[in-house]
Amino acid sequence: MAGSKTKALVGRLGRGAALGFAATTAIVALGAVPAHAQEGTAGEAEGWSCDSGRICMYEDASYTGSKYVNWKPTGTNQKYQIDGWDGDNEITSLINNTGYNIRIYDNDDYSGNSICVAPRTSINNLKVGWIFNDEAESAKTVARC
Repeated sequence: MAGSKTKALVGRLGRGAALGFAATTAIVALGAVPAHAQEGTAGEAEGWSCDSGRICMYEDASYTGSKYVNWKPTGTNQKYQIDGWDGDNEITSLINNTGYNIRIYDNDDYSGNSICVAPRTSINNLKVGWIFNDEAESAKTVARC
């Protein structure tokens, strides 16, 4: 009798391990979405440091590396120059935790090519889908995107 109980337990454990492997594989596969599809709400990025009312810009993808921008705009048409050597042209991800649309420019003084980031959104990687990696030099709040 003990032998049949052992076989039944081993069979259940084997099925459990197989289901666990399948679930893990599914989770890994779901995590492999393109970076541009990982744009989300700023609430989804709460694990990273960007206080409410601020826009934060990071050196690397996934809100990592140096935080070069930690700006708290207080109205529309507010302007921000991203500092020179340490930050200028080094932004790869950002979190807009403000209630404002933020237009980001690839030149100083709010000119050149730009992208607009809606309130309370984040972009995990400006390189994929946005083609704006390491381009940001200035930003301002705007009424509409």
